[in-house]
Amino acid sequence: MNKLTSWLIDNKVAAALSAFFILATGFLGWFSYSAWDDYSTALAEYATKASQLANLSHRKPFPSQGNLAKLSEIMDREQADLKKLNKTLQGYNIPAFNNLDKVKPQDMPQQFQDGLRNEVTRIKALAAASGVTLPPGFYLGLEEYENTLPQQEETIALAKQLTVLSWMAETVSGEKGLILAEFTSVKAQSAAKKDLQKRVAAPSSESLPTPYQTTGTLRLSFRCNQGSLRQLINVISAAPYFLLIEGIQLENTSKEPPRREGVPQGAEPPRDGGTSIQRLPIIVGRELLNVSLKVRSIEFQDLSQATPAPVSKQ
Repeated sequence: MNKLTSWLIDNKVAAALSAFFILATGFLGWFSYSAWDDYSTALAEYATKASQLANLSHRKPFPSQGNLAKLSEIMDREQADLKKLNKTLQGYNIPAFNNLDKVKPQDMPQQFQDGLRNEVTRIKALAAASGVTLPPGFYLGLEEYENTLPQQEETIALAKQLTVLSWMAETVSGEKGLILAEFTSVKAQSAAKKDLQKRVAAPSSESLPTPYQTTGTLRLSFRCNQGSLRQLINVISAAPYFLLIEGIQLENTSKEPPRREGVPQGAEPPRDGGTSIQRLPIIVGRELLNVSLKVRSIEFQDLSQATPAPVSKQ
């Protein structure tokens, strides 16, 4: 014992290192044991949960009369909510312009052309009164029907387009000083092409009713200030028809920010003996916005007659 004490006194550094090594080894051993114990616990818990999930995923509701009644109740509730939503969406359906759907079929094309001509004249007068500049040859996006009658079978669809186009043109023409550069109605795809795309996209759902259809797409480009753009977007979002803004591009007419000119204004002379007011310089630009919009109008079908999927009794 005396020799060990003498050795420790003579070799203090080695003794300290040895003590540190023993303590570190003990700490590492305890830490490894705790970590392994936590890992084993977590692994066992994971295996238990995975087993429970596997069992639940392969189970089926017991085909009792009570379970079937609950399923039928849920389906009835979902069908009622769906009918309510469909009725609300049908409120956005687009009426034919000038009630052309109530006109004799043989008179529809001529009355459509007359109504289009009168509406173009009205929009031009409204734009002139508001100081709105219309593009050359403006004809509500339906220029091809200025001197040509539409086919009888397409007149109702065109009348619905005209309803939306007239509403959009009236909305745009109400913004003072706006410069309209483009107002183009994009032609809808042919029925054959639509049917082909539907079969390619969803071949297994051919028998299901289509919930909505596009009645028309409008491209318009214009120049206005920020206030007019905000007003237009707000009006479109609250439109009486279901309109989707598919794309929007914004560009400042001025590429450079307004430059600071002059020096800051001095203190304003005191009023009624009060202290003077130091005014900060305010730099205001006169930028306008070049805006391009693509707006699609949608009409919803009546799905109240749709037959719900049968409930399996297996």
